[in-house]
Amino acid sequence: MKILILDDHDAIRMYVNQLVASIVPNATIFLSNSIESAISSINATSSVDFVICDLELNFGCNTLIPELCCDRKIPCMIYSSHVNMVLIQELEKYHVRSYVSKTSGIEALRSGVDALLNGKKYQCSLVKSTIESKSEFKETEKLDLTKGQKAALEVLIRGFNREEAADILNISLNTLNNHIARAREMNNCENFEELLRRYRFWDLMS
Repeated sequence: MKILILDDHDAIRMYVNQLVASIVPNATIFLSNSIESAISSINATSSVDFVICDLELNFGCNTLIPELCCDRKIPCMIYSSHVNMVLIQELEKYHVRSYVSKTSGIEALRSGVDALLNGKKYQCSLVKSTIESKSEFKETEKLDLTKGQKAALEVLIRGFNREEAADILNISLNTLNNHIARAREMNNCENFEELLRRYRFWDLMS
């Protein structure tokens, strides 16, 4: 049995490693601290049997590994500090087997690993309460952006003002403002700050 653990925090990676090793002592465990190395392990000729991964790597939120696991039919577990309805719905599309918040205790993590290895579905109490919550709040939804809108946001998120961004992109200030206004309209953003926040959350790592 080969298990890949992906997390860019050394302490958490070793913590999960020790727990998994206590559950399946004979497993071969691969430790990864980057998406690139995890992809290499998954795409290797002798691939892994299970994947346990974080979603937040360095910055932003990335679902590339769950998507790849779904494509390769490799059972996947999420162990992340990120929990919200948009993520839950997104991960459901990739048939993620276990979803455990890092704020949960060791028993929740153990239950998640057990479910992963035994073909069962598991969600920690925080994930369940998020699903069942009746409170209304605006989720951090993925942005629908044109190529021009994404190019504009990529420059603006680096700290340039609009005039500087227009010069860098070799477009008029009016065109850049139109890109931003249209992106806000298409994605129902109340203001520019919300547009940038949602871009950081989903799209900067893609």
